Amino acid sequence: MNSEMYSEISKSGIFAMFRHGLGMDLSTAGYFSVIPGLLTAFSVFAVGARQLKIIDRILYVYLMLASLVVSAGVTADAILYSYWGFKLDTTPLFYFLSSPSSAMASVTGGEMIFGFVLFIVLAFAFYAGLWAWVRFFPVNVVKSGKAFKFLGLVLLTAVLFLPIRGGITVSTMNLSNAYFSPDQKLNHGAVNALFSFLYSATHQNDFSGQFSYFEPEVADSVLSRFLNSVSDAGRQEADTVAAVRLSTLRPDVYVVILESFSAHLMPCLGGDSVAVNLDSISRNGVLFSNMYASSFRTDRALPAILSGYPGQPTTSIMKFVDKTDNLPSFPHALKDNGYTLSYYYGGDVNFTNMKAYLVSAGFDKIISDKDFPVSERLSKWGVHDDKVFSRQLADMRSDTDAASPRLTVIQTSSSHEPFKVPYVSRHADERKNAFAYADNSLGRWIDSLSVSPRWDSTLVVIVPDHYSVWPRNLKEPVSRHHVPMVLTGGAVVSPPVSIDAICSQTDIAATVLGLLGIDAADFPFSNNILSPGSPGMAFFSEPEFAAIVTANDTAVVSVATGEPLAGKPAAVDAVRAYLQILYSDLQSK
Repeated sequence: MNSEMYSEISKSGIFAMFRHGLGMDLSTAGYFSVIPGLLTAFSVFAVGARQLKIIDRILYVYLMLASLVVSAGVTADAILYSYWGFKLDTTPLFYFLSSPSSAMASVTGGEMIFGFVLFIVLAFAFYAGLWAWVRFFPVNVVKSGKAFKFLGLVLLTAVLFLPIRGGITVSTMNLSNAYFSPDQKLNHGAVNALFSFLYSATHQNDFSGQFSYFEPEVADSVLSRFLNSVSDAGRQEADTVAAVRLSTLRPDVYVVILESFSAHLMPCLGGDSVAVNLDSISRNGVLFSNMYASSFRTDRALPAILSGYPGQPTTSIMKFVDKTDNLPSFPHALKDNGYTLSYYYGGDVNFTNMKAYLVSAGFDKIISDKDFPVSERLSKWGVHDDKVFSRQLADMRSDTDAASPRLTVIQTSSSHEPFKVPYVSRHADERKNAFAYADNSLGRWIDSLSVSPRWDSTLVVIVPDHYSVWPRNLKEPVSRHHVPMVLTGGAVVSPPVSIDAICSQTDIAATVLGLLGIDAADFPFSNNILSPGSPGMAFFSEPEFAAIVTANDTAVVSVATGEPLAGKPAAVDAVRAYLQILYSDLQSK
């Protein structure tokens, strides 16, 4: 299934991949061997064939369950790796448990059939092999020396501690043990999928201990010193604040979160001529041309956009409702200043605990797939974008509350796998066609909004949710995370401008609040892009790496090993310090 991704790997590379992954494979096998070892040890005390048969049955049931678990892990990893480009962890389980239909929306029918067949074949093969191995070494009734033999078998089972631990060195077995190459595909191939899943599952709570590169006060000093040393080329000019002006401090605010969009779809940013409406809007509004998406999935993106909270590479804060309850959000800050809040999404709002997060963020009205007729839920993700935009316009026209300013967030979903949309553009590629459809829906919505009575007091913020899925197989981190942000609306009275400062989605909160004259002190990871003192810096991460981009450098650090993948020493230390500070903050939430 992933043959194209590994087609250029040499035979020596494949051999090295197996060699460096052997230790982790043995560690995983060690975990699975503990129970059979203990059962064998206790079989010494069986006094007859009946008791041996009971132990045999327990062992066979265990072997069957182990075969199912191993085959499920291998199958899931084989299918999901082609989508996500990282090894199996608890992320798909979190998605599936929160909303099974949404979790499976990206998987095609053919892949489901292939996965089911692969699962059955592997489960049968594993079980048959294990059964044959057990039959080759039958357990018989022990008549003498039971205590001595029991002790010997227990000690032999205890020896499994060595492969499980990864040897007798100071460090224990972890994901970095399989990493050996600058080519991440080789590292991923060496990592055991089941070990990766178990490692992820057992490292979800002690966040403050995951990235301990410095003493806490040293980490603060390292990051502060780096930000202070950022070149003036990465900072905004002093007159930039005056360059973006609003006609009112309390405009209606719309935030449109575009699924999987990127700078590579806009001609004005050197991309393909696909998002022509967004391109036109940006040329007539305020374009932030050097923004970077915080993460790789929407459950990480929403806290980045709405709460100014960076996405985490090894977990998602939205898994922990008790933590999202403690997150600040600029929607809640607007609510405290008299705004009414509404959220529109065509999919399952319970997916990845989204509803809990939105309620904590202060949204009074949440419209999702269940609020649309069944006849309009035609997408695997729920309701197509044009219907969601139309529903928002209809609700706006029927709203009789003319006094309160409004915050409305619209999250699109149609430009997501499997990219099936009710639209035919000039683009033969289905991904491009899906983006063109979402862009067309956005353009028609803006046209309708611009003739509404409240347009002159309206601010629209348009931003993608996470890194791009176009072009296909885009691997370079900076290019993959490069996204646009656009401000438009009748409330924007300053002339069109392109702001080239390097910035992040996490900066949206402080920037929007700054435009409205609202204090943003509760958002420590968010910088007002329009402030003269704002550093030109963006942090982003994926499960395999974390990075910081400035005007002078791009530093990339491996999440698994902490080793630098790119960048100068000071910038590399800044990435490590940022990760440590972020995870310490996550622990405290």
